[in-house]
Amino acid sequence: MAKFAFTTDNFCCFPRHTNSLFNYNSLKQRQLLILSSKQRPHLRFFSAIGGKESVTETEKVVTGLRVDELDNSASVSDAEDQREGGEVGFDWQWPPWKNIPQRYKLIGTTSLAFVICNMDKVNLSVAIIPMSHQFGWNSSTAGLVQSSFFWGYALSQLPGGWLAKIIGGRKVLEIGVLTWSLATALVPILAGFMPGLILSRILVGIGEGVSPSAATDLIARLIPLEERSRAVAFVFGGLSVGSVAGLLLAPPLIQSFDWEAVFYIFGILGIAWFLGFQFVKEERPSFVSNPVSWTSTISSKKSLNSSLKDLGASMKE
Repeated sequence: MAKFAFTTDNFCCFPRHTNSLFNYNSLKQRQLLILSSKQRPHLRFFSAIGGKESVTETEKVVTGLRVDELDNSASVSDAEDQREGGEVGFDWQWPPWKNIPQRYKLIGTTSLAFVICNMDKVNLSVAIIPMSHQFGWNSSTAGLVQSSFFWGYALSQLPGGWLAKIIGGRKVLEIGVLTWSLATALVPILAGFMPGLILSRILVGIGEGVSPSAATDLIARLIPLEERSRAVAFVFGGLSVGSVAGLLLAPPLIQSFDWEAVFYIFGILGIAWFLGFQFVKEERPSFVSNPVSWTSTISSKKSLNSSLKDLGASMKE
């Protein structure tokens, strides 16, 4: 059998205790003779017992196990220094939404605005019962109060789209949320004065009526084409969530406190949203919309004219 020799430098195979018979400083430049085996698995050791000294011994054999050449690089020594110094290598990110793209934050907050939107829309449907008992309203008066919301909602649809085009959807959405939130919080104060109550509900309808146009403008300007359908679904899905949340939360709030609490709490939620939305910044869109060519415009006009002609011919028949 062949015999191999290796030299240990700053290495100790015994536990590091104060009472150990061997110390790694006493094992320098000693040679050990051991027998080799036919099949020897390879192991690679990384140790920093000697601090930042590099290990240059090659082809070492320990109890029949072959150890290749070790090279303590700077990265390994730095990692060992961090372990010895007690440093922990965690990359802690706070707040957790810090690295979320700005367009996703914008879509999320817009969807939340639509949740609050329908919460303020349906709260009167629950609160109208105790309000009618308190103020002695008949069914006609209660219907007048509830329908006043839709007066402002219907009248503000087209102006909302025009304003979103002129001053931008973000600004219109902010004004709309603040308007309907303040008007909602004023309902308990104006409940005993019918013209004031109707006016407050009309303002709620106006504020919520401009919101769909504002959200559509935001999505068209800031969301890439391949993400717009999901963005629209996520934003306008907040309306259904708001209806469910409003109808579920309003009854226990009325039972626990009073019907005024519903309008105060929901109004404060909208005002808090308005303040928080100021910290959500718009990112510069990285996509470029494809320009509309003259040929496509002419072809679309021809198809529209042909459709109108077909419609007129069908009505004559």
